Amino acid sequence: MNEPQSYIYEFGDFRVDPAKRLLMRRDGESITLTPKVFDTLLYLVEHHRLVLDKDELMQAIWPHTVVEENNLNQSISALRRVLGESRGENRYIATVPGRGYRFVADVKKAAAPEPIQGRESISAASQSYQPNDSRKRRLLFPLVAGIGIVVLGFAIYSLWPAQTTTVSTAPGDSTTIHSASQARSIAVLPFKPLVAEHRDESLEMGMADTLIVRLSNLREVSVRPISSVRRFGGLEQDPRAAGYELGVESVLDGQIQRSGDHLRVTARLVSVGDGKQMWADQFDEKYTNIFTVQDLISERIISALELKLTGEEQMRLTKHYTENVEAYQLYMNGRYYWETRTGEGLKRAIEYFGEAIGKDPNYALAYAGLADSYALLGVFHLPPKEALPKAREAALNALRIDDRLAEAHAALGHIKVQYEYDWAGAEKEYKRAIELKPNYANAHHFYAIYLGILGRFDEGIDEIKRAQELEPFSLFIHANVGGMLFAARRYDEAINQIKRVLEMNPNLDHARSVLGQAYLQKGKYEQAIAEFQKQTTAPYSYSGELGQAYGLSGRRSDALKEIDKLHELSKQQYVAPYSLALIYASLGDKDNALEWLEKAYDDRSALLVRIRVDPRLDNLRSEPRFKALIKRMGLNRQ
Repeated sequence: MNEPQSYIYEFGDFRVDPAKRLLMRRDGESITLTPKVFDTLLYLVEHHRLVLDKDELMQAIWPHTVVEENNLNQSISALRRVLGESRGENRYIATVPGRGYRFVADVKKAAAPEPIQGRESISAASQSYQPNDSRKRRLLFPLVAGIGIVVLGFAIYSLWPAQTTTVSTAPGDSTTIHSASQARSIAVLPFKPLVAEHRDESLEMGMADTLIVRLSNLREVSVRPISSVRRFGGLEQDPRAAGYELGVESVLDGQIQRSGDHLRVTARLVSVGDGKQMWADQFDEKYTNIFTVQDLISERIISALELKLTGEEQMRLTKHYTENVEAYQLYMNGRYYWETRTGEGLKRAIEYFGEAIGKDPNYALAYAGLADSYALLGVFHLPPKEALPKAREAALNALRIDDRLAEAHAALGHIKVQYEYDWAGAEKEYKRAIELKPNYANAHHFYAIYLGILGRFDEGIDEIKRAQELEPFSLFIHANVGGMLFAARRYDEAINQIKRVLEMNPNLDHARSVLGQAYLQKGKYEQAIAEFQKQTTAPYSYSGELGQAYGLSGRRSDALKEIDKLHELSKQQYVAPYSLALIYASLGDKDNALEWLEKAYDDRSALLVRIRVDPRLDNLRSEPRFKALIKRMGLNRQ
């Protein structure tokens, strides 16, 4: 039985192959379009010369989905750019005011030519592709990216439960292998090189991180953050094994290689439950079209998981915060250095974010990164009055460009807590960030911390549980479990929690900080001192905690030596006044302790925001100056 003859459409310098879902130039060059943009083109071409109402187009392209007109407008705009139409030019697509659009070019329907050679398999392509690695890399994408918050946090431990479900791809996708219902959790693994000796880890991790950020905008799917998946970047990593460990139902596994201005990407979606392949494809593009490849992969994952998106989610899925590839690289570099949370790393991050903004002054995400970097620098590394106004300016610039950017709202909320003591305003920003991006773990984390600062522990625990569901492999958040329990004065529970964290990572200084604090409140001074002495990294090594432990244990001379060390260190770098206040409080020197707390207020020291719930300051609570300070910060009304 003969197969039906396939056909193509020809117009101007272009050809459309409906069967292969390809747009090609007459010279054979293929042009990659996202699925919905291709659907728009095909429908216009098939109905050329007819005026198509916008409602008709939206119903045809997004059946059974409620979308906004802006989605259609974006697809039309993308097509005009691809077809080379200038502003106001209507060689192919004409706008009919008050109605919709009309494809005005002459269209011919012709038989598709017989293929000379079948499409090569993905694995064969992987072996044959030999990139040129002589060009030096000037920019480093991140090996990691993610968000945390230094020592202000509190959290509750809760792992996201793994579930077993099978899924299917949508008709028209490149590979349809597996069928079943809906998956609701996914991990995007770091991409691997097509040729091992030409590895570019920056490109591989950057590709995964971008897809994670995009998919995290969706309500119906839980996406593991880059901080959880980065350890699965090994060349021999089995995606199904990674999926089991990450507790997800499906895994996106990919390969990527760049050779000059050429980019080759392969991707496949794997069901963790039975190991079957749900979707796979290969993309060959110019490197400047990396955003288009990301659009394609994002949309095909959605099709494979059979997710129903709102119009806004569809728009956010393929939204480009910049069209400048170099700006994008610089931004991702900044995120990598931000993740180090060291003074030098944050300063490098600021340099990269600033360079990204220089390449694209409307890059809202880069402004948000700048805000986060200055905010953290203002905790231990720079005077807050120097760093935090810059953080606020960057966050406001991000929102001026895009007031629907959840990252910027979360950053602004943090600044309102840390610098402005605007408690109502901060809560509004956190809630707005969560409303815009419900699966944004950092917003839930920041909001939980805010609630803990105000003593609203039950609410804080609810929020941190959500953060844990979204980022269950963050040991920093696990350590903040103990922080919440400590602030709630549940010291034995805090100790047990932190011991579990240290079993997973004995070198996590943040966990040792919380453990030592809990020991102090239990009167176990030698155990507390032992924990603080194990801390070697800044800022914990000069947080004042060791000096406080000496003071409470009766080792007054050692406590005074710690004070001298902090004074000497302050000649070289910023030292938080709160650290000195803790030591003086432990010595019973209330006047000096209160003086340094008031200096912390004048400096807008970030650590001061914990003053209402910090058990280490209990011997000062009856002092009029302490009560006056609480009132000045507006914490007496909360």
